[in-house]
Amino acid sequence: MPVPDAVRPSLLCLPLLAACAAPAAPDAELAAARSAVEQAAPVAMEYAAPEWTAAREKLDDATRAYAGRDWRTARALAEEAEVDAKYAQALAERERAGAR
Repeated sequence: MPVPDAVRPSLLCLPLLAACAAPAAPDAELAAARSAVEQAAPVAMEYAAPEWTAAREKLDDATRAYAGRDWRTARALAEEAEVDAKYAQALAERERAGAR
């Protein structure tokens, strides 16, 4: 069945619209997570190792999801890794202060 001429321009725009609807790569989220994990490392590795390790593992999972172009999963895991790293750092600083 032939496509009417009036519908043809709309069909040609569909790939463009689909590209616009796709989520953007979570570059900023991954960068923030990496920074938080790295910043927490010195104190957290000594005083909150399990919490820091969990953050590092989520960051690794986010990096793998990013490599697989699974932006939603990468974004969610990167955000979780950042929060976990900040928690590990806060917990470690509290533990270090109590140990003095």
